[in-house]
Amino acid sequence: MEDTITLKIPNDPRHIPLVKKVLKELCGFLEFTKKERKEIFAATKELIENAIEHAYPGERGWIEIGFFPFEHGIRIDVRDWGIPLAQDRPLQVPIDLREEKGFNRIWNVTDHFEYKNLGKEGKKFTIIKYLGHEIHTEQTPTAQKSALRKPRDQIHPIIREYRPGDEEAIARLIYQNYKHTYIKDLFYYPKQIAKFHGSKFHSIVAEADGEIIGHFALVKVPDSNVAEIGVVVVDPRYKGMGIMNQMFDRLLKKAEVLKLDALFGEAIMYHPFSQKSNLRHGFCETALMLGKTPPNVEIEHNRLTRVKKRGSVLIGYKLLHSWEKRIYLPEIYAPKITECYENCTNASFTILPKSKKRAKYSRFYYTFDPSSNTATLVINRIGPQFEHKFQMMFHTLLSKHCDMLYAQINLEEIEAVDEVIVTLNRSGFFYSGVLFGIHRGRDYLQLQYEHSDVIGKENIVCYSENCKALYTYIKEDKRRIFRVE
Repeated sequence: MEDTITLKIPNDPRHIPLVKKVLKELCGFLEFTKKERKEIFAATKELIENAIEHAYPGERGWIEIGFFPFEHGIRIDVRDWGIPLAQDRPLQVPIDLREEKGFNRIWNVTDHFEYKNLGKEGKKFTIIKYLGHEIHTEQTPTAQKSALRKPRDQIHPIIREYRPGDEEAIARLIYQNYKHTYIKDLFYYPKQIAKFHGSKFHSIVAEADGEIIGHFALVKVPDSNVAEIGVVVVDPRYKGMGIMNQMFDRLLKKAEVLKLDALFGEAIMYHPFSQKSNLRHGFCETALMLGKTPPNVEIEHNRLTRVKKRGSVLIGYKLLHSWEKRIYLPEIYAPKITECYENCTNASFTILPKSKKRAKYSRFYYTFDPSSNTATLVINRIGPQFEHKFQMMFHTLLSKHCDMLYAQINLEEIEAVDEVIVTLNRSGFFYSGVLFGIHRGRDYLQLQYEHSDVIGKENIVCYSENCKALYTYIKEDKRRIFRVE
């Protein structure tokens, strides 16, 4: 579900029942339980009443409520233009979890609670509620699980493909490693894992003594013959035994069986382990996406996730056969794009002659992910009114207060690619990298735009010299952009 609903009501409690009615319908579509529906409304009502009482004391004003349902939950924004609030005040909760009122009440009944001071544009509270996980939070913490049954040198895990019945163990592994903060929330739901295995993704598991101790998946890209590697977790008791790399090897064989054109991975940059593993298996690093992961991500025993800033990911590709492309090469990024193709095994390109010729109509669209609060703009064709239409879409996304925006530009179909780059640079977009075959098998240049002050810098760890050079280039391009008149 990708629908967005926005209500703008006067600061009058008589309008709260209207909000309740909308929530009732949306929660019904999403199949929240009766208890969860009550919790969602209680948190939303608390925020609206807070705005009525504290944002507009003794005066009239407006309150905007945005509803953003997604596959496994809902995000709700409550915004007002009244008296400012100290940036750190909501972060001081929970003050006393025995108090069932105010911000404590919201903290208790939601999965994510965030506040943003928007300056002249007011202030906004965001809550996220996920559908009730079938893996209960009261299970024994990972650190307290029983010790290994055998010495580590006597453990020889079986690496195999998913079988029906593995789904609950996979969901538990996700919880053990990430609690409830993993961005691909489908994998918290055993029934969804069983339902979509083989269509949306293919899983490899590691098994020891009849217990699932590791998981790795190929997640299909909907409109291309490319898959993402990811959802990799290992039972903390078995880490350091090479299980991830064994699953990785089996995953690559599965990709060959599926006759995929390419694989890519988003290596989180809180640590170098995924980056090292990707390089060891023949991946080349092509893009760095700042702020891709939410600030509430938790990884067991990782201090950088405690920074509570948005995390970045390093994109790596493995091209599974000859990758010969004909592209329109943007002048400003030509050296970096050329370097990217040269660094990737099997990749090559021929430069097509550019012109200022435009198509009859523009063709571009955006996707918005409420749970991560990011949006992606995909540009496939530009027409005479491109600049105007882009600005309209850009400001629509800004009004959603996305933390990060990414723009993907089709290198194989846009002759006037330089004009697209100029337009996006002037709007504040800077370099991210190259994405191979990401839509309909086409290659795209990706740019990025920061729209938040919680984009982490200290939680970026680069393993390779190529990653360090790419990150340096991105920072330099950002500085160049903000010198553009």
